[in-house]
Amino acid sequence: MTIEDKREFVRMDVQIPFLYRVLSEEDAKVIQCPNFPDFTYFTDYIAAELEALDQSISKAVDLVQQTNPDVAQVLRLLEQKTEVNRARIDSVYQNEEISLRWVNLSATGVGITANVNAKPTDKVDILYRLDNTKPTVLLRCAVIQVTPLGGTRNKLSLKFEKTSEKNKRDIVLFLQEKQIEKARRKKGN
Repeated sequence: MTIEDKREFVRMDVQIPFLYRVLSEEDAKVIQCPNFPDFTYFTDYIAAELEALDQSISKAVDLVQQTNPDVAQVLRLLEQKTEVNRARIDSVYQNEEISLRWVNLSATGVGITANVNAKPTDKVDILYRLDNTKPTVLLRCAVIQVTPLGGTRNKLSLKFEKTSEKNKRDIVLFLQEKQIEKARRKKGN
């Protein structure tokens, strides 16, 4: 019997509007997950995190510039990339849109691949929307497994801590629709 055979709910790779925020065990005790979708909860956190990273990068590049201008130039280009990402996040906030992301979704949890160093004791708050007819959902998740993929990329297996039966049912129906679409495409080819 395979792991998939033992699963209570179907699991499938889908692309949906999705944001996440990793919290340390200590932060998760202090910072409560809002009971309603709160875009500022994510965007304010991400913006502050990017600002701190930008400042650290700039200081380090200034030091490198003194001894190795070519390396400093490459690092400045990476800084520009960070600015582009910040502009995208600002756009998400201003338009109250959530960027699309591939996730491995089931009614009890989600798997994501990300450039984060998460530990099994951490919590992850997620914000997602299945489609335009469904409301945006905000949930706190437990980190079940962290699988290194190389470099700073990790695969995170997350389990929803508290989710309603309605949310579970919505996910199951959404995944069933995706399976039907996939079967139709396969049959059509």
